Amino acid sequence: MINLNKANIGLIKNINTYPKYNIEKMQNTILHFGVGNFHRAHQAFFVHEIINANKDLSIIGINLRSKDTKEILEKQNYLYSLLECSKNRNKIHVINSIKKILYGHEDKKEIRKLISNSFTRIITITITEKGYCYDNLNKCLNYNYEIQNDFEDKNLFTLVGHLSYGLIERFNKNKEELYIISCDNLSNNGKILKTVILDFINNVNKNAASWVNQSVYFPSTMVDCIVPNSKKLANEIKLNYCDEALVICESYRDWYIENKDDYLKTILSHKDIKFVENVSFYEQIKLKMLNASHSAVAYIGLLLDYKYVHEVINNNICYKFINTYLEREVIPTILLEDQFDIQKYKKIILSRFKNKFLNHKLEQIGADGSFKIPIRIIDTYVNRQVKFKYNFTFIIIASWIYFLSGKTIKGNNYSVIDPNKNELMKIISENKNFIGEILKIKKIFDLSESDRIEMQKGVNYFYNKIEKVGLQKVLGEIVKKL
Repeated sequence: MINLNKANIGLIKNINTYPKYNIEKMQNTILHFGVGNFHRAHQAFFVHEIINANKDLSIIGINLRSKDTKEILEKQNYLYSLLECSKNRNKIHVINSIKKILYGHEDKKEIRKLISNSFTRIITITITEKGYCYDNLNKCLNYNYEIQNDFEDKNLFTLVGHLSYGLIERFNKNKEELYIISCDNLSNNGKILKTVILDFINNVNKNAASWVNQSVYFPSTMVDCIVPNSKKLANEIKLNYCDEALVICESYRDWYIENKDDYLKTILSHKDIKFVENVSFYEQIKLKMLNASHSAVAYIGLLLDYKYVHEVINNNICYKFINTYLEREVIPTILLEDQFDIQKYKKIILSRFKNKFLNHKLEQIGADGSFKIPIRIIDTYVNRQVKFKYNFTFIIIASWIYFLSGKTIKGNNYSVIDPNKNELMKIISENKNFIGEILKIKKIFDLSESDRIEMQKGVNYFYNKIEKVGLQKVLGEIVKKL
């Protein structure tokens, strides 16, 4: 079997799209932090299509935690395959929109030079919620040990450190405008990014901070595409070549960008990238509907001994539970705009979850729950219609707390990845009323006292019931009452 690289690309058959460009000749640069599977299935795919339409553009990637992707792609001349899977058709794209990847711990000076370079007018980011070092409770930069380390400007750990020092150099060098676009699942992601960057730079160079506040733009965005962290192909799919950097994704893609001028439209000129005056509506429906139900599927599914999303949603009781959670507890809190068909959107979400070709692992979705739950689920609960009981929300939170044990209802093991895992497990092991103590953690459950009391009562009830009769029966009983 042949290996994917530039010498062999002409031998590979049945490719839907391939690079019609020489990436080395491209000068205009998008600098991207976080070259993971999602970026390569989403922004890098959009850029691939833009360059194929004869635009001068390329991506230089930066990874802060690992060199693995850099080393694999280097061997393949930065070519990789994107496999778009749907129930009707699978498409293969060979992509070369990434020119090279830098490693944060080794390439600090080059990263700084690129941030200050005139050819760099856009920076994009996909580093997951925890990478922003944002204190959700106090709405400011979290001065944790990694941020304290980066103030010394030696071996930088964080996106915030790299970006901040790069912006200071741009201020000293040319003071040219710049767009920095967060593509992570954070409500008001642009505002959060601007907050942590300004907080950091104010501690280093107040004049540069003033310039950043005026001349660096942080538009909020909403991105959407289901991209599993897996290279396992469904049995129906065969490739006739070897690609160590293969990415699998669904055929659905959304990218909404908040934009008040024409610059971004000129650079990111693509019929499926949507520029809007206010992205918050699209951001909210995605976080509250797709992301919230994804988290619920993960915690419920793992407890029921499932491994993949499509297995959970094809369980009729689980499907009814998620569908009704969206219908009764989420949709009533959303103020519709632009004649948006929210019922159609709900059906599309549930249909996307059924895509068996993705093999989307529940463990991947369930990771970092203490960062995701406040944004995806608690905000909806706080803005609920108080005349209704939010029993579906209580079951989801009870399932998450049960999930933290790392054991299914039947006692089988799975992995639990969460930055607050040690704190949470200490509470569970040391407190008889551990549910009440967990619900007092403000950075996760920023609730009024009355809301917290009501949630504690509901979560306690369903947690105890799950222990007594099992989760499947609890779900069955609640959907049977509909």
